[in-house]
Amino acid sequence: MSKNQGGRPLSENKKRFNINVRFDETEFTLVLKNAKIANMNKSEWVRKSSIQKKVYPKYSPDELKIFRDFSGVANNLNQLTKKANESGLYNFAVYCQKTIDHINHYLNQLKIYGSQNH
Repeated sequence: MSKNQGGRPLSENKKRFNINVRFDETEFTLVLKNAKIANMNKSEWVRKSSIQKKVYPKYSPDELKIFRDFSGVANNLNQLTKKANESGLYNFAVYCQKTIDHINHYLNQLKIYGSQNH
């Protein structure tokens, strides 16, 4: 009977093999930059870029929330057509302006967040 040592359980997909790769200073700096842009550590970025040939960045929880909120604004845009048919021109114009203000708000949040993290 083995005694439970605690700690993290062993992964079924354990990484057992390694490849040593050497970079010059410029290449290494580029790897670090690309890994940061993709929100990954350098090993993860090198692994994914060597296998998939394309690396997609991970989005932070804050960015995902902004995308969800922005999706809600898109739903509002879909409702514009319905509102235009139901209400008069003035009410429709007010509703449109509010929706544009929401869109600009979320775009500005993404721009500010992106400039802080990238």
